[in-house]
Amino acid sequence: MAISYRQRGKKKTWDYRIFNKEKVVVASASGFQTKKEAILEASKIELELLNGNVIDSNISLYQLWQKWYNLQIVPLNKSQGTIAHHKHRGRLILDYFKDKSATKINFSEYQEFINEYSMRVGKDTVRRLNAEIRKVIHFAKKDKLSIIDFTDGVVITGQASRKIKKEKAIKSSADYHKLLKELKHNIEQKFNIIDYLLFTQLKTGLRFGEVLGLTWDCVLNETQEVKTYRRYDPRKTEWRPPKTETSIRTIPVDSETLNVLNQLKKIQSRDIEQTNIKNKENHIFFDLYNVVPSNHEVNKRLREHLKKLKLNPMDLSATGIRHTYASVMLGYGIDIWVIASNMGHKDITQITKTYGHLIKEKEESENKRVREFLSQ
Repeated sequence: MAISYRQRGKKKTWDYRIFNKEKVVVASASGFQTKKEAILEASKIELELLNGNVIDSNISLYQLWQKWYNLQIVPLNKSQGTIAHHKHRGRLILDYFKDKSATKINFSEYQEFINEYSMRVGKDTVRRLNAEIRKVIHFAKKDKLSIIDFTDGVVITGQASRKIKKEKAIKSSADYHKLLKELKHNIEQKFNIIDYLLFTQLKTGLRFGEVLGLTWDCVLNETQEVKTYRRYDPRKTEWRPPKTETSIRTIPVDSETLNVLNQLKKIQSRDIEQTNIKNKENHIFFDLYNVVPSNHEVNKRLREHLKKLKLNPMDLSATGIRHTYASVMLGYGIDIWVIASNMGHKDITQITKTYGHLIKEKEESENKRVREFLSQ
């Protein structure tokens, strides 16, 4: 390798360029007050390049983000909504730091960036931005870029949420079974594909996209399970990958659920044969008129049932069905790790965060049993 130094501009600052054997610039930096500073920096970078460094030390934070995004996010084939969030964070980085070298950003400057952003958005939004930038830095370090982790120790603040979001769910086991009974009754009296869908979601706790993504190969009669390995977007009528690696799973179901699904398969096969309409994607919840039901249609149908039965909350959604599944399982005393696994979580963090009040009730009940045992 070869290094050249030069003094440029009105301020007479120094810069350096490092060339490989083909005389191509592989690293450069500018703005040094003295040649000695430039030499010290260049010598350090040259050593790292010899040890395998492949990132130009003058690369901007936004360019680093772009490289991380292209190599680690794009291949994941995430949803358009998730991609939009990533690109928005990239624009925030570009707007604030512009083309400034990532290696020259210090902790206090980054804290100012976070503080400024936190004046406009909530704390969770700021936390997600910081987490993404931290991933970018760790990505660069793996390529042996000499960069400090200026996200380390940063104070995360943000505006208080204007509206506290409450996770709605049916918390009573009796009400849960009332709704199941109503859905089963409707299924037996008349055909409505949404009732089948709601019944299955109540029995499995699947995400809405997951329950729509069920195909007939997902019904495992022999082991009494339902498997999920992808999602379906009804708006774009396209398949989506699972939300996370742990979203690929099998969920235990009872014989009643399997009987309902097997009965649906017979009805569906008969109707397809009579109408000559093809279920090309092998969907379970396939309507001959609307193909796959939308979120709006499912929510509307669910609320009709809740209003008829006078069950609260009457504005429950398909997402609330998933929360209901977790609530009744916790109330019944199912182990929290089993519930987390069946719902596709990698650990119990989300369960404890969302259903902490139920877990507290269970803890108090178990502590009572501890005292009873000790007093024997």
